[in-house]
Amino acid sequence: MVKLFYGDDTYLLNKTLKTLEQNFFNTNFGDININKFDGASLTYDNFVRSVSAVPFLSEKRLVIITGLIKNGDERLREYLTDNIEKIPDSAEVVLVEEGEVAKNLKIFKALSKKGSVNYFPLRQGYELEKWLINYAREKKIPLPPISAKKLIATAGNNAWRLINELEKLDLYRISQKKEEIEEGDIDSMVESENDPNIFDFIDSLGARNAKAASKHLNQLLSSGKNENYILTMIVYQFRNLLIIEDLIVRGVDKRQLAKEAEIHPFVVTKAIRVLDNFDLRELKNVYSKLLRTDLDIKTGAVDPRLALEKLLADLTL
Repeated sequence: MVKLFYGDDTYLLNKTLKTLEQNFFNTNFGDININKFDGASLTYDNFVRSVSAVPFLSEKRLVIITGLIKNGDERLREYLTDNIEKIPDSAEVVLVEEGEVAKNLKIFKALSKKGSVNYFPLRQGYELEKWLINYAREKKIPLPPISAKKLIATAGNNAWRLINELEKLDLYRISQKKEEIEEGDIDSMVESENDPNIFDFIDSLGARNAKAASKHLNQLLSSGKNENYILTMIVYQFRNLLIIEDLIVRGVDKRQLAKEAEIHPFVVTKAIRVLDNFDLRELKNVYSKLLRTDLDIKTGAVDPRLALEKLLADLTL
């Protein structure tokens, strides 16, 4: 059997994979029958050797391969695509991919028909709130529902970040001798994923208002935000703008945008206002410039602050 685990909720994906591995460990003489590979470096020969090996004192071998579909050897991907049903019954193969996997790939279609596909999307709405409250309860962290909603609205729906912020908030609660985590604690301790200053900056960029954009950029830098953080947030917001504008162009009802885009409603509401200043072609052009700026900063080709100021000038001409 060949299984695919993929999706953006890497917390749930990894938790599910860990449970599968632990159960296999407990029932198949430990890790002697478990092989793990990096898909980017796994060769065809090593794969065939691993799945063909006779399990030691067990009926099964577990083979876990990470990143094969996106980064692996083409020959191996083609072999798997054509021979999923021929993998020995003694081998349980799990392909792990973080993020989305294109559904038009031959290997994805083959896995859907002849193997097993397990999708782990980021949780949204009530499902996310329920998970966070249950997680807090398991860890004996007093998180009332209203604070759970506030934390999600502030930090977003990435499970890893929510867990980190929750643990930080609980330490703060203990230090302040409070009975539970309060909304005010979140305002004080958690940096918003949807920083209003970033939106103000993007508003001014969209309006081609160089003076206002320069003012907001200086405020962000003065508040302690470094250039990489600012650029990351700008890229994040323009990515959201692209997703939302694409859905609007394709005729998706505005009431369904948050669900279809899998983006928090607060972000969608703010984005719609910003989109008055952009069309899809302009957004793609802006996104290209953002990626160029990111490369310039990371490679040291341009001083980070100068790179942001140049970007500001390019986008407000």
